[in-house]
Amino acid sequence: MRLSTIALAAALTLGASLPFTAAAATAASPATASKQSNQLWDLSQLYPSDAAWETERQALAAELPKLKALDGTLGGSARAMLAGLDQISALRRRINRLSSYAGMKADENTQITENQARRQLADSLDNQFGEAISFVNAEVAAIGRAKVEGFIAAEPGLAKHRQNLTTMLRMAEHTLSPKEEALLASAAEAMQQPGQIYSLLTNADLPWPKITIRGKQVVLDQETYVAYRSDADPKIRKQVFEAFWPVYKAYERTIGATYAANLKGTVFTARARKYASSVALAQGEYDIPEAVYRSLVQEANAGLPTLHRYLKLRSKVLKLQQAGYQDMYVPLAKPSGSYSQAEAEALTLAALQPLGADYVKQLGDAFKQNWMHSVPQRGKRSGAYMNGSAYDVHPYLLMSFNQDYNSVSTLAHEWGHAMHSVYSNSQPYENSGYATFIAEIPSTANELLLADYMVAHAKTRDEKVFALSQQLDNLRTTFFRQAMFAEFELAAHEAAEKGEPITGEGLSKIYLTLLKRYHGHDQGVVKIDDLFGVEWAYIPHFYRDFYVYQYATCVSAAAFFAEGLAKGDLALRERYFTMLKAGSSADPYPLTRAAGLDLASPEPYRALVRRMNRAMDQLEALLASGKP
Repeated sequence: MRLSTIALAAALTLGASLPFTAAAATAASPATASKQSNQLWDLSQLYPSDAAWETERQALAAELPKLKALDGTLGGSARAMLAGLDQISALRRRINRLSSYAGMKADENTQITENQARRQLADSLDNQFGEAISFVNAEVAAIGRAKVEGFIAAEPGLAKHRQNLTTMLRMAEHTLSPKEEALLASAAEAMQQPGQIYSLLTNADLPWPKITIRGKQVVLDQETYVAYRSDADPKIRKQVFEAFWPVYKAYERTIGATYAANLKGTVFTARARKYASSVALAQGEYDIPEAVYRSLVQEANAGLPTLHRYLKLRSKVLKLQQAGYQDMYVPLAKPSGSYSQAEAEALTLAALQPLGADYVKQLGDAFKQNWMHSVPQRGKRSGAYMNGSAYDVHPYLLMSFNQDYNSVSTLAHEWGHAMHSVYSNSQPYENSGYATFIAEIPSTANELLLADYMVAHAKTRDEKVFALSQQLDNLRTTFFRQAMFAEFELAAHEAAEKGEPITGEGLSKIYLTLLKRYHGHDQGVVKIDDLFGVEWAYIPHFYRDFYVYQYATCVSAAAFFAEGLAKGDLALRERYFTMLKAGSSADPYPLTRAAGLDLASPEPYRALVRRMNRAMDQLEALLASGKP
């Protein structure tokens, strides 16, 4: 995701639809990749020191008062509008770089107070900038469509601002008076505090328990939980779940109050801007039809028999008399071994051959650079992300590489984001960003291509069982799990909109009901203990309103593209890269439709469910054959 959240040469046909060749294997061998692997990012490419960052922050703070002089000038002439928008854009570009450094420095170790303070300074400056330019939307709306379009026609330099101006005009009915816009902008910093509090609490302050696993004492924090929840021993999985989730349960009230503050802030903003609902507010900026969200939830529920089929298959393969929630992450077969980061990079390069030689070469070159922080360490921000906001430098990535297949898949996923940013940066800065609605397509497409490669190149029956099960689990977690999150988020926001009390206990009840329905608890598919209803408190993405559903829509789109790319459909590949190169030069929903699919219709989601059923057919046939 581009934290908000590529000049591609003509697609080459060499290797696009061919199997992984010996020559390619040599080019991307682990021995070669080991020389490419860099596990710590180099933030000095942003600023050579903290002191240099502070100098730039002060310089930017001195520039902000100058923006006030632009108020009331944008409608004077086409040239005046261009000068004003360029000045604003230039400052936004520098602030993005400043915020990137501060945020990533803080994420390296959330326990370092100085770094957290620097992030707060960056956030404060960003909010001051937002307040300083809060007049722009209202002013453009007042100028009117006819005059603005006339300016664009008369001044070629305004072409790079066309999409932003079009969006402002479209959102005029939700734009307030300049004074009201300034007031909302000044409240932005306060609105961000629930997410900041949650991040510090869960990443730095929760009292993680110590447990003994195979004679070794470990601190069961978020990272070790992820590492051990897939342990082959069901007793250890049960031990891990029973030790980990009571920590969140103990803080259910506090985290509930924190999330309630986030919800109330969103509802306030939606009402202030005259949106019918919180989800309409979230979709409004990019003009995404609400039918996309509703279709996803509807089709995910319609597809639950397929999910339950897979969960029953898991129980059969794992020989579980009664599957529990703690059994959801254990692989159905043992992998051939652990993976080094170098091996993960080699597999990724091999699997992404269908994207073309140019893509693979650029990705291989990027692996040699210090773009990624992948070393697990105490206090590091949990999860993974890509930050592509430093337009003049390169993307940065954060993850913790734990040497398992999930880490390999995460690496392929996050580098899909990074390459998207590389390609979208062929656009002028003003159009180089992209909506999450598209952002998760190239990342999840990379995951699916990797999964297909692992199935096709499995050397033994167990390897193929493992690869198929990993593909199925990817679809389970990225489609059904994210759709479940989306349904929870919708229910939580609707409760807040109705003025119902929002408590941690109440949120856990909502989540538990969904958890049981999605996992077939009442049908005896998977037993869900009431304790696990607190899992909502573990999901940081909920503090980015209506963000997670886009994983599910995007994996459906990714499945569409991955299937065509694997078949060597060069026309599809061209449309795919056209979409990636477009950045934010157009609204995301029309961009995906131009690429060939409509995410407001049921079909993409039904196609993904069919893909899941086909994979299960293949897995069941393989298991029934009994061949080694």
